[in-house]
Amino acid sequence: MRIMNTLLKAMAAAILCNAASCSDIKPGTVTMETSGTYRLSDDSDAQLDLRINIEYLISGLDAKSLDSINGKLASAMFGDMPAGTDIEDAVTEYKDRKVAEYREANLPLLQDSTYGISPASASWSDYTTGAVSGFYDDIISYTVTKYTYTGGAHGTTSVIALNLDMKTGAAVTEEDMFKAGYSDRLSGLLTGRLPESLENPADTSMLFEKNIRPNGNFTVSDSGVTYIYNQYEIGPYVMGTIKVTVPWNELEDLLP
Repeated sequence: MRIMNTLLKAMAAAILCNAASCSDIKPGTVTMETSGTYRLSDDSDAQLDLRINIEYLISGLDAKSLDSINGKLASAMFGDMPAGTDIEDAVTEYKDRKVAEYREANLPLLQDSTYGISPASASWSDYTTGAVSGFYDDIISYTVTKYTYTGGAHGTTSVIALNLDMKTGAAVTEEDMFKAGYSDRLSGLLTGRLPESLENPADTSMLFEKNIRPNGNFTVSDSGVTYIYNQYEIGPYVMGTIKVTVPWNELEDLLP
């Protein structure tokens, strides 16, 4: 396990927080990386490939908000965690749980010769990446990307966004971001921006949904609000994750 600590950034954030409103600065963070391969059994070449790369907050906010935000990040990445669970402990618990899950699912197949499974078909991958993805006023956006492969033709990637109030640590929802009755107007803006969001605008012909609606999965940044549509949500697997950004100037009449 390796931690790359942005100490200078964190120290500067802490100093500034004493002199100005914490909402005017960006919190200090660290990035934790860990990876490993875990064999199905001593006499099998099948294995679980597990990789974790996560950024979390260490300074620049009051202790209660930091704990609340980091707790929500841990739960989003690794499943529900007890309040106050340390990020490093959450990583260890998740790793142990995934290795146990992998072996519980595959060892019976390996031991039963009637299945005749190959190492390739009994090998899994589990990759988790979490990173700060933007700020807007007092809101911090965080994106969790998970790739899992448990056999079959291909793996699955999901991208989930969290938006959190840096003053309180509370989750920020669409209903908090926009005025009542925002949905239809926002849907029109998203649909209008959809073609330019694709690698090839002509690929709109492949979409399941051409008039897209807000789905609650969004991030904020200086550029605007970006909605994330995962594989199969509005298009086929080959189109991957689709991200549609609406600039702030187009959203002015929807903001409180």
